[in-house]
Amino acid sequence: MTSIQLLLITLTLLGVMFGSFVFRSRLLYRSLAVLFAIAACWFILFPDLTTKIANVLGVRRGADLLLYLSVLAGIHGFLLLYWRTRRLEEKLTEIIRAITIRNAQEFKADQPRSKEGDLNSRVPAHELSEVNQPGPNPQR
Repeated sequence: MTSIQLLLITLTLLGVMFGSFVFRSRLLYRSLAVLFAIAACWFILFPDLTTKIANVLGVRRGADLLLYLSVLAGIHGFLLLYWRTRRLEEKLTEIIRAITIRNAQEFKADQPRSKEGDLNSRVPAHELSEVNQPGPNPQR
C-alpha cells in the first residue's frame, strides 16, 4: 500500500465519521455513506478496477468515469439543497402569515370601537412598530 492510498483511505474514513455525525438520525443516509466509503476504499486499493468498469460502460479511463460520477453527484447535491431551501422558505412564509394575522386580530380587539371616519380611530405615530419608523438606509 502506497502512502497516497493510506492518506485517501484515512480521509474517506474521516468523511464517513463526519457524515455519520451529521446524519445521526437518518439511517438511510448513514448507510449510503458507509456503502460509498467501502466502494471508495475498494477503488483506492484496486485502481485498475475503475478502468475495467469504465471500459464496460463505454468510457476509456476510470478517472473519467469518476469525474462524470462526481459531476452527477454534485448536481444531485445542489438540487437537494435547493429543494430543502424552497421547503424552508414556504414554511417560513406560513409562519409569518399566521403571526401577522394573529397580531392583526389582537390589535383590532384592543382598539376601542369608533366611527369609521373618526380621526381618533387612527393609531398614534408613537405606537407604530420600529419597522415602520424611518431609520438609516441599510443599502448604503
